[in-house]
Amino acid sequence: MFIVITGLDGSGTSTVAEKLHELDNGSVLVRTPSVEFSNREKIDETVREISPMSHYLYYLSSVVYMSDYIRNNVNYKEKNVYCVRYLIDTVVSHQVAGLDVELDYESYEIIKPDLIIFIGLNEQARQERISKRGKSILDKVLDDDEKREAFLKCFEKNLPRNDTIYFDNGDVNVTENVKELFKEIDRRKKWWSIRNFYYQMKK
Repeated sequence: MFIVITGLDGSGTSTVAEKLHELDNGSVLVRTPSVEFSNREKIDETVREISPMSHYLYYLSSVVYMSDYIRNNVNYKEKNVYCVRYLIDTVVSHQVAGLDVELDYESYEIIKPDLIIFIGLNEQARQERISKRGKSILDKVLDDDEKREAFLKCFEKNLPRNDTIYFDNGDVNVTENVKELFKEIDRRKKWWSIRNFYYQMKK
C-alpha cells in the first residue's frame, strides 16, 4: 500500500512514520519535499509572500517528483511505502492561503494514496514539540487560532472518508500506540486487497 502520514506541523508525523517503518520489514519511508528540494526554507522565506502560486508550484513539483520516484523505483503493490506529507498537505496549506486549488491526482498523474493517516495532537503538546526543535515560518502561521482552525477544516474537507485513519498522538506511550496503528494498517491492507480483487474480477 501507499500510505501518507499527515497532520499539523509538530504533531509527530515523522516520528510515527519512522516507527511504522521500523515495525514493517521491507517497507520504504519517503517524504515530501525530499532532499532534492533542499532549498525549502529559502522558498518559504522569499517566495511565499510575494507569489503564493509560485510557492504552490514548488511544493506541487516536489509531490510530482516523489510520485514518479515511487512509480519508477518501488513496487508499492508488494510492500508498504510510508510518505510523510504529500499532495494533501500542499493543497490544504495553499487553500488556507487563499489559492483556488483542489486535490487533483489525475492532471499530473500523481499516485493516489491507498490510505492516509492523520496525526492529531492537543495544542499544548504540539507547541511543546515545536518549541524544542525551533519554529519554522509555517509553525508561526499555525500560532494563529483562526489559521490553525482553517487548516483543520481544510484537512477535514480533503481527507478521504473511507481511506483515512485518525491517530491520536497525545498518549505518552507512543510506541505501543503505533503498534496498534500498524495492526489496523494490516487489517486495512487485507480489506484493500480483497476490494481490488473484486474490482479486477468485474473488469
